[in-house]
Amino acid sequence: MLKNLGKLVMAFSLMVSASVWADSEGAREKVIQMVDAFRSDIVADRDVLAKDPELLNQRVEKILADIVDFDQLSRNVMGKYYRRATPAQLERFSQETKATLLKTYGTALLELDPDRITVLPLGPQREGRPVKVDVTFQQASGVLLNISFLMEENKAGAWLLDNIIIENINFGLTFRKQFAVMMQQNKNNIDAAIDAWRDSLSK
Repeated sequence: MLKNLGKLVMAFSLMVSASVWADSEGAREKVIQMVDAFRSDIVADRDVLAKDPELLNQRVEKILADIVDFDQLSRNVMGKYYRRATPAQLERFSQETKATLLKTYGTALLELDPDRITVLPLGPQREGRPVKVDVTFQQASGVLLNISFLMEENKAGAWLLDNIIIENINFGLTFRKQFAVMMQQNKNNIDAAIDAWRDSLSK
């Protein structure tokens, strides 16, 4: 009896693990789609886009709109201060963050070697946590970047970017800490902190 029970438990565990793995593969496929779009829409046209910042921003926004919820990203960065902000402040913070990140990503993407962007196979995942998808990006200069995209599935079943880790630097956590410092430096004045945040990102 106990032997049969053990087999049932093992079989159930394998079924759960297979289900979690299949779901995780959906997150990896989403990242692959994004990387393919980077190759075809950004890197392949780098000569044209380098001379047209507005077109570059449009291309990057189109790609990221399918994988990044900028409003949610902004709420995560604001942390506990999110509940203190007015709808207008939340909108402004989201737009400032989006505009700066689009510009930053676009400039960085122009430096990538399209033949050396690799989405790695999934490693072990922790159930109930964002799925970690590792990607290596090599710049034209030869510098290699190791980036982890942390993906979460929303209620509609779409995989969206929850956080990003570049060379072991957790940007979600770093941004949240930076904004908290700016709030303290500006005596909890949200508008002033957003101004400081915008200036910080632009640098």
